Amino acid sequence: MIAGVVGATGLVGREMAATLGRLLPGRIDRFLPFASDGSAGRTVEFEGRRVAVLPFDPGSIPEGAWMLGATSAAVASEWVPEALRRGAVVIDNSSRYRMDPGVPLVVPEVNPHAIPAGCRLVANPNCSTIQLVAVLAPLLDLAGVEWVAVSTYQSVSGAGGPALDELEAQQKGRSPLPREGWFHENILTSIGQDGGGVWCEEETKLMNETAKILGRGFPVFAACARVPVRVGHVESVTVRFESCVDAGAAARRLESAPGVAVSAAGAPPVSVAGTDEVVAGRLRNHPSDGRILQLWITADNVRKGAALNAVQILRLMAGDAVR
Repeated sequence: MIAGVVGATGLVGREMAATLGRLLPGRIDRFLPFASDGSAGRTVEFEGRRVAVLPFDPGSIPEGAWMLGATSAAVASEWVPEALRRGAVVIDNSSRYRMDPGVPLVVPEVNPHAIPAGCRLVANPNCSTIQLVAVLAPLLDLAGVEWVAVSTYQSVSGAGGPALDELEAQQKGRSPLPREGWFHENILTSIGQDGGGVWCEEETKLMNETAKILGRGFPVFAACARVPVRVGHVESVTVRFESCVDAGAAARRLESAPGVAVSAAGAPPVSVAGTDEVVAGRLRNHPSDGRILQLWITADNVRKGAALNAVQILRLMAGDAVR
């Protein structure tokens, strides 16, 4: 198998390279870590060794290669079509193709059936979406849902490696940015552009992607904030079911769900950094309405929220080739 990462030197790209080596040891005969010309001379970890980064030219992607994308949406628009023309299979982490009706948007534990035979382009969902649907999907087995409200507390790593550098500069008092825009000792109450509307970009992604993945018509209300944490997204989620769902029954259902762990006390972000599971905790019913369930969801946004999910999609699509 030939596999590679486009954008291999970024925060997510490095984790993709490491995860390929971790989950597919000895299965990849040729590994291609691509990055911009400015990354010349850098290396990434793969199967316990350092591999030199290659300057990226879409024309150098071999036919039949499995390519993971960790670039911006604008850059993905340039390289993904050429990679497909050259016969590659692409799993793209950018937002470029997520809401394209012809492109599957996949969390393997939730909707593996969304990938048709012969598919060569799959979109990796947004980090906050992945952990939400990983927990919502098994809960749908218990009763129909009327609505979901989610408030996210998203770590700085969700904005990329340069944002982590900026956080460190702010902690040392060396940032030139106005303090109201700081990550340090601050909460930013919108993430991404708002497009002149009432919803910020992150909220729109979370609402739209959840609907596409789950294929259900219930509304999702999202409020997204950036908090001064390095790694790990936390979500406060309220679900209104069509009938009563006991919190204990919900916890038992989640305990049997793939990729999900249950913690009675919940999980702070520091406890999930460097782990693969989505953790659901503090499940409780509203005291006067058994149809309302409240819980917290925590996950490593760089791992399950990006790199791990992409590699799991690759394993799902490749099938026997990586077993």
